[in-house]
Amino acid sequence: MAFGRSRISLYLALFLFSPCGDALLGVGLYRVALKKLTTPLTRPFAFAMSYASFNLAGACATILVDKMRAHLGDLTIDNNIIGAGGVFTPLRQFVVVTWGVVLLTFVIAYCFLEDWTVIDLNDPEDDNGMQEHNHPETNSNETTEEELVGHFVGSNTDRLDLKPAKPMVKPHLLKRWFPSHYQSVLQEDDEIQHQHGNNDEGVESRRLPNYKIYRTQYTRSNEGNTSPFAGMVQVINQTIALLRMRSTWRVLIFGFASFTIAMNWTAGEMILPPFLERRFGEEVPIYTIQSINLIGCLILPPIVGAMTSGREDFSIIMPGLWIMAISSVFVAMFPSAAGACVWQVFITVGEVLWSPRQLSWTASLAPNGSEGLFFAISSARQIMGPLADFMMGAINEKYNPNCPDCRDEYGHFCGNLSTENENSLQCVSVQESCDLFLDNMQQSCPQTCVQCPSWEYTDPSTCWYLLLLVSLVTPISVWFFLPFLRGKYNRDESFYGLFSLTKNRFLGVCGALDDHGNGRRVHTYWDVASESMDSQAGKEDIGGRGDDSSLEITLDY
Repeated sequence: MAFGRSRISLYLALFLFSPCGDALLGVGLYRVALKKLTTPLTRPFAFAMSYASFNLAGACATILVDKMRAHLGDLTIDNNIIGAGGVFTPLRQFVVVTWGVVLLTFVIAYCFLEDWTVIDLNDPEDDNGMQEHNHPETNSNETTEEELVGHFVGSNTDRLDLKPAKPMVKPHLLKRWFPSHYQSVLQEDDEIQHQHGNNDEGVESRRLPNYKIYRTQYTRSNEGNTSPFAGMVQVINQTIALLRMRSTWRVLIFGFASFTIAMNWTAGEMILPPFLERRFGEEVPIYTIQSINLIGCLILPPIVGAMTSGREDFSIIMPGLWIMAISSVFVAMFPSAAGACVWQVFITVGEVLWSPRQLSWTASLAPNGSEGLFFAISSARQIMGPLADFMMGAINEKYNPNCPDCRDEYGHFCGNLSTENENSLQCVSVQESCDLFLDNMQQSCPQTCVQCPSWEYTDPSTCWYLLLLVSLVTPISVWFFLPFLRGKYNRDESFYGLFSLTKNRFLGVCGALDDHGNGRRVHTYWDVASESMDSQAGKEDIGGRGDDSSLEITLDY
């Protein structure tokens, strides 16, 4: 896109190189790394910080683009100098600058990135099903550190160089900043030193973190066979195994349900800039208005993540979906630059509530060892991206058309009157003369499409009302599938709870918790030898068993 001048180069950038880059970084590797470096307790806040860092880059880019558009002119470079010369507008100059950023990023990644995994022995992953075991026959309730590590990393712990990972925030600072919370956690840590503990709300008491770090170990199930065919067979088998998991379908359903609300982001990139420029001129700070969302998503996600880290995921996601879905009503009612600013504010509020939390929820459902493939499958919604682009393009063409008769080939408006020949009354742009002439001096050269004589007027609110109707599909769909997404029901319970008729089922439209299971935590022992299951709910815990034929499982209801 920096040096190409044809539609073919544009299509290659949009439909080949950009999707491949997103597949390698945005979808798979980055999220896998972030999951490995976090624990279930810290993961929501970590994904919020990651979300903020992405938007920091976007905010800096949009502000820089507007500064370059305002203070830099077109740059003309001879083809003989670099072999890809021509007129470089400020936008194209910015794209060239990003090449230097990409090279710097490669250097940082090559020199400083390492592959580590962090675990907290007191904060196990949900899919490990690991709980501390009591040993009545030895009259000791203490579980050794080696046994705890084995639950996380398997039996090959002798090959791991397991090291303590000290948190950046020291305990004495936590005591100084949050004295009451620190004392309560410390007291709970003493009380559950040798036994389980549950607070009054049915949530398991937490100890102070006991972090360990080790270099990530990779294994292949087809050792000794490195042929591409064997690798493809392994990927297919893993994909089939993941598609048999309920958690995979929970993520897929949410992904496709959120497709319509994600069109707000597409509209912010494809509709908003031409909408503002064609109707209000080149002087409108288009990308600064876009940066409202990016700056808000830089500041707010860590704050929201810290304030809501203990809340159930969908009690935060649902209000965020509704706020973001109705946000376009403001620019529909007030089709102006000010209305666009209000739209960006409400998009930001809704986005910081649901999007980082959804990423954390997805990462928590990813099975250990198959995170990359799980994230790739969960991102299947992106195959509908071209459909969203096509729809936005069609809406732009019908309800926000361009005015090529009043603009030059570089997109500048023919808004100035030529001074070379006072009798010609010819309009010119900052780059070249236009085939546009005025009839008399009382007329003025167009600086927007609205002022263009050949432009056909359209209602500026129509496209935004269409976006509003389409966006509302997402919160309604997520609410319908909410019992299944929360994973509280079985198939025989009103078909995963979708057709249950309870008060909280209907209040779930705003994120209310379902009363199924009354929010209790159930500890269950599965006796492998006798193939029997005993369970006990509420605040009582099941006594441990010393033999190796039993497995303790913890279920959240």
